[in-house]
Amino acid sequence: MSEIVEVLERPVEVTSTGSSGVLESSLATTLSPAWQGYLAETLSALETFSTERLDSLYNDACALYPIDIVTEKLMIPVLEQLGMRWDKRPSGIAEEHFFSAWLRNKLGARFHHGAGLARGRSLILACLPGEHHEISLLLAALGILQKGYRAVYLGADMPTGQLVPVYRQTHAAGVILAGQEMIDSARIEAVLIGIADLVENVDIPVFVGGRFSVVLQRELEQIGAQPVGENISLGLRLIEAGLSIAQNPVSRLRKR
Repeated sequence: MSEIVEVLERPVEVTSTGSSGVLESSLATTLSPAWQGYLAETLSALETFSTERLDSLYNDACALYPIDIVTEKLMIPVLEQLGMRWDKRPSGIAEEHFFSAWLRNKLGARFHHGAGLARGRSLILACLPGEHHEISLLLAALGILQKGYRAVYLGADMPTGQLVPVYRQTHAAGVILAGQEMIDSARIEAVLIGIADLVENVDIPVFVGGRFSVVLQRELEQIGAQPVGENISLGLRLIEAGLSIAQNPVSRLRKR
């Protein structure tokens, strides 16, 4: 994902048409007035379940800004707002599901369009076993394409053991895994063992993003994986830095 080029204006508080009124998150209130306007309008469109209005707002934003900026300043804040208010509105869960379905289709279309334009090395992207929320992974895939990489996108609930033959067939430069926080200790142990086996059997960096990588940062580092956190923009920069080190023999020797 390209570096953020927009200079943020002084943040102001705006209101939405939702029952909670004021945009709640710290991320939302640090946006420039223009992006806060897009955010409030998008939330309003969700409250009326208007696909047409969502399409119009998204297309307007993409006509003015690169996709990475739209992702950073609109898509991620909308997801955050919905996550904070789903239990405060009578239709909060329905709004979240509606937006997730719309966004998956919209990002999927852009992903497949951009995939044909990529000319760089391949990166394998997959959700951790048992993980069915792939929106963040789709956003990461778009960022990868923006940087010129090819994306081998495998989607939700991917057994890590099957990634080894994928690596051998594609000669990928890295693996990007994503997952949310897990509660079941047995499941956590099984996933960590799978990631450790993957690291052992591929000669490329294995990156892990999402809440899973924040909660289990130390454990992931101990098995040789590279946690990149749940901030998509920062995570993509960490991935690019990790790929650069992996492709530089001198840097790899120093790291070891």
